[in-house]
Amino acid sequence: MPNKHLKDKMRPISLLLFFAFLAAGCGGSETSSDSADDAGAAEASETTMEVAPMGTASVSGMVSFEGDAPERAPIRMKPECMDQHDSDPLSDVLVVGGTGGVQSAFVFVSSGLPEDMTFPTPDEPAVLDQYGCMYVPHVMGVQTGQTIRIENSDPFQHNIHPIPEINRGFNESTPNEGDYLEKAFLVAEIPPIEVKCDVHPWMLAYVGVLDHPYFAVSDADGNFSIEGLPAGEYTVTAWHSTLGTQEMTVTVGDGEAASAGFTFASAG
Repeated sequence: MPNKHLKDKMRPISLLLFFAFLAAGCGGSETSSDSADDAGAAEASETTMEVAPMGTASVSGMVSFEGDAPERAPIRMKPECMDQHDSDPLSDVLVVGGTGGVQSAFVFVSSGLPEDMTFPTPDEPAVLDQYGCMYVPHVMGVQTGQTIRIENSDPFQHNIHPIPEINRGFNESTPNEGDYLEKAFLVAEIPPIEVKCDVHPWMLAYVGVLDHPYFAVSDADGNFSIEGLPAGEYTVTAWHSTLGTQEMTVTVGDGEAASAGFTFASAG
């Protein structure tokens, strides 16, 4: 039989262990709750901080060509393509307007934005059309992850073949009028990605991919405008597929509009 005196000695020890267990359990529950609250607060803080608010500053200006602009060369297209034009189509590689402005330069903020900020991806897709055996527009910009809707407005086949250095490429067709593809590039990539058509080798487009919304493409007169910048000092870069790249530094305060001008002297 068990020793009665031993049982009497063990009873207080057992009671002490039981109450110690209860205390540890309560303490552990309180610590877990505090940790969960801290983690939730940290997550909420991170979510609040990661999206940069749009500012009230802007940068605008003109991309110019100095000297006599080269004449646009006519494009020798297939008959099916020529039928889509009322006049002889001209190259869109370098287009200089009557005031000396360079069309289709990609202008963007290349440095100065807070590194710990991210920007929401636009819900609206960017549209790249295939019309008259030309890509329209010739140059465009998108944000990382933004949908690019590539449409075919011609009554015959095109194929879309981007050649990225960083992003994943593809080579797919839009066989008929009204067909389209929806794609996205997930990583920022500059210089802009060249897009060609293997069916019609003169067709070229360029897509600049950035992780922020501060970019523009110069219009027919060479003008551009970048809106919604926070106050700060920025490097602004202008890129053209044949003229090269230029950059300058601008400083803007809240509500201010800074000017930036780029002048390219010659091709090459």
